[in-house]
Amino acid sequence: MKDQVGVKERIMTTACRLFYEQGYQATGINQIIEEAQIAKSSLYQHFASKELLLNEYLLTHRTQWQADIADFTSNFADGKEKLLAFFDFRKQRVEKQNFKGCTFSRVVYELPNLNESSAEIIRAHKNGTKAFIIDQLKAIKNPYPAVALNEMASMIFNLSEGAVLNSTLFNTSQPLEDSKKMVAQILKTI
Repeated sequence: MKDQVGVKERIMTTACRLFYEQGYQATGINQIIEEAQIAKSSLYQHFASKELLLNEYLLTHRTQWQADIADFTSNFADGKEKLLAFFDFRKQRVEKQNFKGCTFSRVVYELPNLNESSAEIIRAHKNGTKAFIIDQLKAIKNPYPAVALNEMASMIFNLSEGAVLNSTLFNTSQPLEDSKKMVAQILKTI
């Protein structure tokens, strides 16, 4: 079985699991090598540094997140339905991940002096999330004045981010349910 899965894929599968479960700093290169059952030279052939492995971890999660939200919301109409489904999507993720929180936020909290390339990947992910919200708001009201659109998108984005943090802290998805209700009320005014 292990020969059927490429070395890089084994490294990434192992690193993704360990970085999320234990944290980036608590995960050593030797543990990744041992659990992926590879040679040290194989790891460095694919990733010259642990920071490059972190970047690949973030990119992998970003790609998976984008595919997952597209799949989750595919049966909802653009606009209000899809925007509210966004909160259901985030709720499902925190529950599935046993309330361990957002991959990207966890890295930011763990590494306050995050290298610029990793920080840029995280910013791009968060900006992509905000763009999804903007697209749904535009589907509700078009044209939507740019200043009001950006303000509303920021508020909804911040509600979702805070709700995920509180869901993690209190080990419950109630903050996401509450935020969804609040957004539903706000959308009635648009």
